Amino acid sequence: MFTSTISPFNISLLWFGTAISIAEIMTGTLLAPLGMTYGFCAILLGHLIGGIILFLTGFIGAKCRLSSFEIINSFFGRLGATAFSILNIIQLIGWITIMLIISNEAINRFTEKLWQLSPHDFLWLIILGLVPCIWIFCRGKFINHFNRLIILCLFLVSLWLAFNSVFTENPIIPSAISNNISFGLAVELNVAMCISWMPVISDYTCKLTKHTKGTLYAVFAYCFGSCLMYIIGLSSAIHFNTTDICDIFALSGLGIIALLVILLSTITTNFIAINSATLCFTNLFHRFNFKITFICICLFSILLAYFVSMQQYENFLYFIGAIFAPLFAISFSEFFIFHNTKIHSDKIIIKNNLLWLIGFIVYESLIDYTTFIGITFPVMLGIAICNIIISYILNQTAFSLKKS
Repeated sequence: MFTSTISPFNISLLWFGTAISIAEIMTGTLLAPLGMTYGFCAILLGHLIGGIILFLTGFIGAKCRLSSFEIINSFFGRLGATAFSILNIIQLIGWITIMLIISNEAINRFTEKLWQLSPHDFLWLIILGLVPCIWIFCRGKFINHFNRLIILCLFLVSLWLAFNSVFTENPIIPSAISNNISFGLAVELNVAMCISWMPVISDYTCKLTKHTKGTLYAVFAYCFGSCLMYIIGLSSAIHFNTTDICDIFALSGLGIIALLVILLSTITTNFIAINSATLCFTNLFHRFNFKITFICICLFSILLAYFVSMQQYENFLYFIGAIFAPLFAISFSEFFIFHNTKIHSDKIIIKNNLLWLIGFIVYESLIDYTTFIGITFPVMLGIAICNIIISYILNQTAFSLKKS
């Protein structure tokens, strides 16, 4: 749980810790077919686009002191806010599950290699899944101090992993980098990762003591940490000739250090995701207790992680972009152009909800025909322009009817 206000420094630590994740390292490995130069350019361009979008989202929450649910309620009405919350809960639980699956497999490989322990799939899932529950029973000051310690440890071991992947001797192993990926899709994988946190960031920036400075700190910290993770994944995949994240950690020779990265990064990233999923759920169902809901989401994610595979990970990232890119494009135009911040508790804003659906269909239809800057920015720009034009026509029509 967080205090009523968050300082720019604390939120930057929080979001840097969110970025340091094995899921981000794993996504970075998917860029390996591009090579180091083009892969690096895709990372920088993708995070520049994603960072700007993420900043605009967090700025709205900080400026208006509104959570993500309240922002969407302002622009889409209760129906849109409800749909947003449900979809956000689904994608957040998806992230929690993905982190648990990756971490569980990696830890089992390491413990078997280091200490000859037999794999215990469900045991590690329970430990990793329930550790974040400890945080909700702690006071704000303890969380801040504990978070700083974790961030420092993660940063140091991440630098060690980066150094190790670049300067150690390349082992001779069969190449597992065979899948082709276009530059545009590589950029999109970077943007999609940033977009996945768009529905979350306002839940924290709305509590900032300094809205512009704090939001900028949070986004910069996240993008810096995320770029670092992507570059580690990219360079490691090229260096070790494999995109398997568990093989990369095993081949790195870091042993317990790599195990520490997996454990701590899973805790920090999953806490943010679980906390935000709980906020969304309690916004929909006010009678549910926050702590009990938090624990239930942890348990449900553990069960999913036990039965679900990772084969659709890349499609999951694109699906997130298809859902939230058009949604926030409409939100940006409503806030920055029309200055709309009124909460519509029961009203259904048909225009915005239909545009959201159209944007989703357009994104999914064009994902195989992406531009060199990805598909997110063009789709968001197109939907925002459509919203401005349609709103202008509707306003002019309403004015003419009223005048006549």
